[in-house]
Amino acid sequence: MIASLWSCERDDICAAATPTTPHLIINFYNINDRTEAKTVRRMSVHEENSSKYIVFDKTLDKLVLPLRIDALDNTNTTRFVIERDIDYATDEDPNTISNIDILEINYTPELIYVSRACGYKSIFNNVDANREADGSNWIIDVEVINTTINNEDAAHINIYH
Repeated sequence: MIASLWSCERDDICAAATPTTPHLIINFYNINDRTEAKTVRRMSVHEENSSKYIVFDKTLDKLVLPLRIDALDNTNTTRFVIERDIDYATDEDPNTISNIDILEINYTPELIYVSRACGYKSIFNNVDANREADGSNWIIDVEVINTTINNEDAAHINIYH
């Protein structure tokens, strides 16, 4: 039994602090003052062609979203449906209605070896983002801050509304 304990290496257990595949981080800002964070009221987010919500009915100034991997070393696309003011129209403010915009994220996933115990993690290179134009976009501008997503230390995209 003692011999089996000595044969274990530190690598055999993946530490909880080991970085894993990072999420996409989006910050929301005021279009009139691009340094001022601005919340999105009653926001819901889901991936296009999915009914599973990532965020449902939250007022936030930041999103943390997963990116899908369809093929390594090729351009992948994830499209998010971002809705604000879900069912918000009231007798006091009947002009406030729900508005949906679609955010398209293009990127190239790459596998990075972490360790024997932890295996691999993905990073995302060549990140590009844009919103699909419709007649009434509430997202006015999309700015990519970091074209490589390899950690969750800072925002990767700023959205101005």
